[in-house]
Amino acid sequence: MESFDKQVKLFMIFDLLGDTERTGPLLWHIERKRIEDIKNHILDLLLIFRILQDKLPKILDYNKVVDYILCHDLPEAITGDITKFEGVSEEEIKRVTNLAIEYLIKNFGDILDFKTILNNYESRADIEAKTVHMIDKVHSSSTFIKYQSEKNVDMNNPDIIPELRYHPFVDEKIKDGYDLADIFYEFHLKAVKISDEECSKYGITRIDADRIVNTIRLFANAMYKQKLDGTLLNVQDDFPIEAMEYNRNRI
Repeated sequence: MESFDKQVKLFMIFDLLGDTERTGPLLWHIERKRIEDIKNHILDLLLIFRILQDKLPKILDYNKVVDYILCHDLPEAITGDITKFEGVSEEEIKRVTNLAIEYLIKNFGDILDFKTILNNYESRADIEAKTVHMIDKVHSSSTFIKYQSEKNVDMNNPDIIPELRYHPFVDEKIKDGYDLADIFYEFHLKAVKISDEECSKYGITRIDADRIVNTIRLFANAMYKQKLDGTLLNVQDDFPIEAMEYNRNRI
C-alpha cells in the first residue's frame, strides 16, 4: 500500500491557513467577532472565479487558475500574513517568503508543482496568474466593503498604527469624506488592468484582455454599488422561511 503521509502533512499545512487571520483587518482593528482567515480568502477567490467563469474568455486555463488560487498564499502558513506596515522591510518579507517557497518545493514538489505554481504567480508569468492577482485585489477591497457595511470600522481608533492611518493616500481620502471601503475600493481597483505590453507578454488580444478586466471590474462595481445604496447585507431578506424553521427532537 502506498503511504499518504506526505499528502496528509501537506493538507495540514493548508489547514494552518484556517488559523491565520488576514493582517489587514487586524491592523485596522476591525470590531468584529470573527475576522477573515486566509482559508476563507482562498475559498472566496475560488467562488469569485467560478461565478464569473462563463463571462471570461475561453483562453484561460482554468486548471492553472485554480492552482494559483489554492497555492498563492500557502507560504503564509509558514511565515504568517506579513505587511510592511508592521515594521518588516520588503527585503525581509521577500527573504522569508522565498525560504517558505523553497521548503514547499523541496518537501512537496512531487505532490504539487510548487516551483512552477508559486514562482509563476509571483512573477505574473502568464495571463492566469495575472487574472488571479486582479481577483485577489478585488477581494481585498470586498472584505472592507463588507466590514464597512456592517459598521465594524472605526478609522479613528487610536490603536491603528500611524503609518497606516496617516498614510498620505489614506489621510487625504478620509479628509475628503471617504470611508475605509471607499479607500480600499479605489486603491485596489487601480491594479485591475492589463496593459498593451502585458497583452504582448501573455500573447492575448486586446479584446480578451478587456473582457477579463471588465468582468472583474463589473463584479467589484456591483458590490460597491450595493454598499453605497445600503442593500449589500440584505441577502437573507428573501430566504424561504420554511427552510429556516424546523423541528428538533431532543433525546
